[in-house]
Amino acid sequence: MRFKLTLAIIASLVAAPAVAADKPARGVYVGVFGGGGSSTATDVSQLGTAFFPEASGGPLAVNATGRTGSGGVGFVGGQVGYEMSYPSLVLPAFEIEGFYLDTGTRRAALNNPTNRLPEHTFDATYPMNSAVFLANMVLSFPTSYPGVTPYIGGGIGGALVSIDGAKSLQTNPSEGNLNHFNSGPDSSAWTFAAQIKAGLRVAIGSNAYLFGEYRYLYLGAVDQTFGPTAFDTHVPTSAWTVRFDGTSHHLATAGIGFDF
Repeated sequence: MRFKLTLAIIASLVAAPAVAADKPARGVYVGVFGGGGSSTATDVSQLGTAFFPEASGGPLAVNATGRTGSGGVGFVGGQVGYEMSYPSLVLPAFEIEGFYLDTGTRRAALNNPTNRLPEHTFDATYPMNSAVFLANMVLSFPTSYPGVTPYIGGGIGGALVSIDGAKSLQTNPSEGNLNHFNSGPDSSAWTFAAQIKAGLRVAIGSNAYLFGEYRYLYLGAVDQTFGPTAFDTHVPTSAWTVRFDGTSHHLATAGIGFDF
């Protein structure tokens, strides 16, 4: 009996790598995921013109610059892909992803150097989120442990960066709670997006799996346009352009997927 049991154990250990190697690739798959992480600080500038009359020195060009702080982010999204259906040491897949990235409110102190004022500074806040769309190439590496598969991937695409309720308050010389974007505090614009990721997939059934991964996401520079300052007590201005440099995000992801 012991001899037969020993033979059975040895046979199962020998067969496990073969089973893993012979296991068919996923074919079509879908998944949902979410997680959190952080975004880096970003250089930002606010550009516009204040139309002072000639008696007061004429139009004043504003090119106020500063830097937003870093902060936490959260995201949720989905993916659909196709993994090649032949056994191999490396299994390539093509997938499309879309996810909502909540960046929260970013804040920046902006300074506009000018000879006409001793100081010209703004305190700006930008409640920001992005809809990110990516086309990825993913490489999976089957192991001798059935159902456990590490993978790496990368992709490019675009992101619609939206800001709702932006504020720019002049702090020196102080103008109280006068928002310089009051006639149009909302803006959205498209920019380039790219990511790399690495993770592990663990089967929880014949057609379902859990996965966890690290992602590095980069969103390119983007220009947002806000409405001109429109107050009876303030000189008229042009529309305002706020320019954000590229931003890096470090993201931890968890999700569930299904094969077909």
